[in-house]
Amino acid sequence: MAVFATILLAFVILLILYLYEFAKARPKNFPPGPPRIPILGTYWALLKEDYNFSHKSTQILAERYNTDVLGIFLGSFPTVVAHGYDVCKEVLTREEFFGRNDTILNRGRSLGELMGIFFVDGPYWKEQRRFSLRHLRDYGFGRRFASTEEQMEKEVRDLIDLFASEPKPQDKDICRKKGQLLMPDVFYAPALNSILYMLVGRRFDNKELREIARSTMKFARGIDATGGAVTFAPWLRYIAPDFFGYTPFIEENKKFMIFMQKQLDEHKLNFTDDHHADLVDIYLSKIEELKRENETDTTFSEKQLLWVLIDYMFPAPVTIGHTLNYLWVHLLNYPEVQEKIQEEIDRVVGRSRLPNLDDRKDLPYTEAVIREILRKTPINPFGIPRRCTEDTYLRGYFIPKDTVIIANIWSACQDVKKWKDPENFRPERFLDRYGNLLKKDYTIGFGAGKRLCAGETFARQTMFLLASGLLQNFTFKPADKMPDINERIWGILLGAPDLWVEAISR
Repeated sequence: MAVFATILLAFVILLILYLYEFAKARPKNFPPGPPRIPILGTYWALLKEDYNFSHKSTQILAERYNTDVLGIFLGSFPTVVAHGYDVCKEVLTREEFFGRNDTILNRGRSLGELMGIFFVDGPYWKEQRRFSLRHLRDYGFGRRFASTEEQMEKEVRDLIDLFASEPKPQDKDICRKKGQLLMPDVFYAPALNSILYMLVGRRFDNKELREIARSTMKFARGIDATGGAVTFAPWLRYIAPDFFGYTPFIEENKKFMIFMQKQLDEHKLNFTDDHHADLVDIYLSKIEELKRENETDTTFSEKQLLWVLIDYMFPAPVTIGHTLNYLWVHLLNYPEVQEKIQEEIDRVVGRSRLPNLDDRKDLPYTEAVIREILRKTPINPFGIPRRCTEDTYLRGYFIPKDTVIIANIWSACQDVKKWKDPENFRPERFLDRYGNLLKKDYTIGFGAGKRLCAGETFARQTMFLLASGLLQNFTFKPADKMPDINERIWGILLGAPDLWVEAISR
């Protein structure tokens, strides 16, 4: 019995020593951070500080360890989280931080492979991004194009008509009576139709697009901003796939995959190599060209095309819809801002036509309000996590190759050294003393550097047209109670709760 007790005591002592050494073990000169435990790493510390919002957790920990560069472990993966505007900007623009992580979620969404442009890196990413962007610009993506702007104006007019009309049967889900509509859902169809017009060359039924957009939100709200425990412990998907968010992530992903596959199949039936009406036509022609040349070592394929299309489609309802939802939350809480936008539009544009992209430069306050919303309420607080592609240093700390790199965009947008009073909603911070828009836009919600979001210009243009068109024609008040500016919905992406607004014709 005494021998057994001695062995047990020795085992306990060795276990304690092992756990102690494990807890403090870090690469040499790695950024400071909390101790880690087996399986979870330091993920436990994020859950402890703020169970729902990891971007707040890492900010708290960075302040506790007195660092802008926080070192944590997501499971066994060393992870560096940058905080503050300057460090985040550096991380976003340095080429050795342009890599992507090979995770179960990144592969799971594209059925086991790394496809598209969001979650790939290296020559594969460069070729696919360059090709798709170059040809999308021919249809107005990121630049001025007459037919695309006409299409976007039609979307704005249809949205105005929706606010001004009695609800139709197909719109009962977003319109409970004339002038009372649901945000952000009301923005989903115009945002998606605007981008799909360039991707696949046609408009779609609004109700169908709203369902697709809602799938993107369920997809994005099943897992936290780090990717959650299933990212670093993939075996959890076999134990409790619903609890850890894997099931909704995969199931909702399939819905917009099926939607886009249908568009591809229809294009292939009517495809001719001498007629290019959209990105799908251009891409299919490229595939045919490579076949004629017997080129097999290529990144171009129909499967890759599917995920390129999804990567351009997916952000539209999320970025545009939910940023505008935040905008309206603030407009209702700050009616004087709404009035000032309307006064500017009336003075510059009048009421005889809709605002257009030529008016952006002449509506500085309207543009400043949009910038302030992008700063104050970034939709994607961690961006897309990156991978360090080589051993390097950041602010004096050693960052080993394959370290996960996260820029805490939320902290950059709340940095007092950059914004002075970041907690305040103050559009004037983007104007000079004469009321002119500052040339330099320091918001980084879309990222920075070569991995800057490809759809930034499109998103900003669309938000401007939708917001200015609606505010030209309506004054808004809450249909129910006043929304809480600080209330957020948990997930990979941040969102304000659904908002019923009442539009009063001007």
